[in-house]
Amino acid sequence: MKLQFRFRIIPTLATVALLPVLIGLGVWQLDRAQQKTEVMNLYQKRSDAPAVVIGSVVESPRELEYRRLKATGTWDAQHEFLLDNRVRRGQPGFHVITPLIFRGGQSAVLVNRGWIPGSLDRSQLPKIEPLSGDTSLTGLAIIPPVDTFVLKQESPVQTGEWPLIWQTLDINRFSDAVPYEIQGVVIQLDDDHPAGFERQWPPPDNVWITRHRAYAFQWFALSATLLVIYFLLTLRPRRD
Repeated sequence: MKLQFRFRIIPTLATVALLPVLIGLGVWQLDRAQQKTEVMNLYQKRSDAPAVVIGSVVESPRELEYRRLKATGTWDAQHEFLLDNRVRRGQPGFHVITPLIFRGGQSAVLVNRGWIPGSLDRSQLPKIEPLSGDTSLTGLAIIPPVDTFVLKQESPVQTGEWPLIWQTLDINRFSDAVPYEIQGVVIQLDDDHPAGFERQWPPPDNVWITRHRAYAFQWFALSATLLVIYFLLTLRPRRD
């Protein structure tokens, strides 16, 4: 049986419009998977390396990301805060973030001391003993997402003018609110330091690499399905 192509305007326009979109979405998902793979490789390479000592000089965040850092300084309890909406084992809670000021008092780094449970009563905050004095610590450096940390309307509970609860983590906003420079990373405190709380720092989500590839397969499969439907609508048996 011979087939003959019959041009049909609606199927042709629909295919021309949708096919590039479907293929583009598939390519985009593959690109996302590649980006996540590179992040995972960087994490594994840097986190296994010896700790890097940081101090008063503010360094490039990208150079410090996923490296183990060692820092010595003084706790700044005055500018400590709770990072809200941190859920663990289905229970809402907070991350305790405390600045560590380096010698000289001109710069500091934020230290994530770990997770503490919250209360159903949002007006009741966990009681945390304020830190003071000098300390040395080690931990993993991460760069928080750029769309996090807002100083306004952070919490109904405040001490003076400093909000105790912050919803998101924006290092630039924090830097504008304190009298010293701030490193562009946050140190996730190691488990052996006594000033921490519950600490389980998961690596970058490797599951998303597989998901992105699966999504790419779905978009490419839809592209192939669209082509099959188009040919079914435009090819007809030819009568001699």
